[in-house]
Amino acid sequence: MQTDFDIFLPGDYFFDLIYRGLPEFPVLGRELYAEDVIATGGAMYITAVSLARLEMHPAWAATFGNDYYSEYVRALAVEQGLDMSLARALDQPFRRITTSIPYQGERAFLTYADPQPPDHLDHWLSAMEKCTFKHLHLGALMRMEILKPMVEIARSRGATISMDCQDAPNLQKACEWRSLLSLVDVFLPNAREALIVSGTSAVDAAIQTLMDWTNVVVIKDGANGAWIGTQGEIMHAPAIDAGAVVDTTGAGDCFNAGFLRGYVIEKAPLNVCARYGNICGGLSVTKVGGATAAPTLAQLRGWCSNEA
Repeated sequence: MQTDFDIFLPGDYFFDLIYRGLPEFPVLGRELYAEDVIATGGAMYITAVSLARLEMHPAWAATFGNDYYSEYVRALAVEQGLDMSLARALDQPFRRITTSIPYQGERAFLTYADPQPPDHLDHWLSAMEKCTFKHLHLGALMRMEILKPMVEIARSRGATISMDCQDAPNLQKACEWRSLLSLVDVFLPNAREALIVSGTSAVDAAIQTLMDWTNVVVIKDGANGAWIGTQGEIMHAPAIDAGAVVDTTGAGDCFNAGFLRGYVIEKAPLNVCARYGNICGGLSVTKVGGATAAPTLAQLRGWCSNEA
């Protein structure tokens, strides 16, 4: 018997080690002491937890290993009440570790990741066949040969598809973007990624280009809010002021969760979806850790009521 989910999430965990409160940015040859440090889950863990707090049922087809980092994040996921029935554990290390250094509203990362197991696509496709879902969300750029079979299954279920981006080296030439984005319904880059992918130098020009390639483009622009482009129309959703920015890690993932709450569950207008995203992303930066301050549905509703 298949399990019913709202959103299918192919993607893996990261173990995030985040330092806070540095007096200055680290330089070679000097030792600094942070005010605080937190170990938590990153990457698709943030999206899964953020969706669950908004009372959605995510299907997270994660891969874990038998190492400390895998076991730590898997335990956090169970503690957060995530359905882990589609996750798997390998009898070998599968380490995915990021050290994050937030400083003056930005952050630097140092990352190590063991290679993906050769059957990672097979695992995702098998997991998709075991369940039903309304939407497929891709947390980062997927190569065409990986994306196409997942899209085929999603479309056969009548599911919609969204994809975030990832500020990777050589992003503009990573793929044939027009062809790739034609396969998804919603593209969710941040402003820097949008400029690189579109080959433009301004957000408005990026929106014009990208909405010719996909049905809906949503550009996350930090304190400037979010920009939505669809069918030749451009809309803006202003950011919220939730207080001091403590850590921006995972803000985009929390935004995605809020947007998808509106888009998938409520079938809300796109400007409302983006407003949900801004509230979730804005609240997420008030504490250390990507999902630490991800809001509940009641908190999201409270912010919306206060604005009404």
